[in-house]
Amino acid sequence: MSSQQSDDFQWATPLTLDRVKVSHLRCHKELEWSVTRGLNLIIGGNGCGKTTLLESISLMAHGRSFRQSRSPLLVQHGQDRFMIHGQWHRFGPMHLSVAGRQGQTSIRLQGRDIQRRKDVSDSFPVIIDAPQGRKIIDGAPGERRRWLDALIMTCYQQMRTNYERYLRAVMQRGRLLRRRNFSDELDVWEMQIVQYGMPVVQARTLLLQELNVLLMHEKVLTEDVLSLSMKMPEYTEQAWLERLKEKRQDDAKMGSLRFGPHVDVVNIHFQEREIRSAGSRGQQKLAAIALKMAECALWAKHRRLIPVVLLDDCLEALDQRRQLRLFQRLQQSQAQILMTAPDGVSVSPELSINIQFLTEKGLCSDVADKSKMRVTAMEEAA
Repeated sequence: MSSQQSDDFQWATPLTLDRVKVSHLRCHKELEWSVTRGLNLIIGGNGCGKTTLLESISLMAHGRSFRQSRSPLLVQHGQDRFMIHGQWHRFGPMHLSVAGRQGQTSIRLQGRDIQRRKDVSDSFPVIIDAPQGRKIIDGAPGERRRWLDALIMTCYQQMRTNYERYLRAVMQRGRLLRRRNFSDELDVWEMQIVQYGMPVVQARTLLLQELNVLLMHEKVLTEDVLSLSMKMPEYTEQAWLERLKEKRQDDAKMGSLRFGPHVDVVNIHFQEREIRSAGSRGQQKLAAIALKMAECALWAKHRRLIPVVLLDDCLEALDQRRQLRLFQRLQQSQAQILMTAPDGVSVSPELSINIQFLTEKGLCSDVADKSKMRVTAMEEAA
């Protein structure tokens, strides 16, 4: 970590989760999870509900699951609703709760209903890397672009207005073209596209520079330097306006505008090639986590908050050497890390990790307790 990063984290407030209790959430009838401020690891077999515990934290912070399913089956089978209660710490104790039925959730902060979920996600930042979450490394170009734009609006908050007005202008131009309306109104919307699009382009350039500096310091994790670039034309106001006018007929036939920040492509380079083709599964996994560490640093610098980081199945495709390197890097993080791993993973006792085991009977903190719980479960089944 550079001295500048250390200063950024020094002046930032860490967000931490102390305890979460879930009721009738997926496979969990009742379960309470107490965590420490550093590195926390849950180990358990497939289907025991490890991911669900991380999902409950995402639901508190974002009001939605990080799983890709549009309507995830959150309520335990045979039940009407689920409940999540979380005890957080941000400047002082904070209490978040989520109640939900299928397709509907409500959030309460300090006992009061929250109408705008964005207010919670901005105050309770949670960064997630999960196999069922957003595919930044190996996903579609749109996934990367949406991730980068969301990060821009986190770091440069005034960009949210520019981006929303830019998209509105793109939509209105498209509406006029579909109606074959080539009036002066079209000029107005095209001027707004350029007016609000240029700051977005400039903000992307700045953020990519910041990210690439941060990713250089993650070489200890990724082995080779990871870098990001944006595949986009060289935007200038006059040339952009001229192109919009020239392409009106073509855009009317296509039904959409295929030029501008809303279609530019984010590339992630590894060993001087695109990581989707150059990186192994293990290298891609470490690259994804390196991006999350860079996100943490950006939050600390621009928002003076250190997020909670959720890493689901983060040891997937990593050999023991890379697993050790990952643990060592995560131990250095100023953020609280909550992660999961499958049964059978070995962790060096020299590492300072709060390890808990999840079985059919609940959570336990050591191998001996885990064995006892399994024996008890087998006896009850017999």
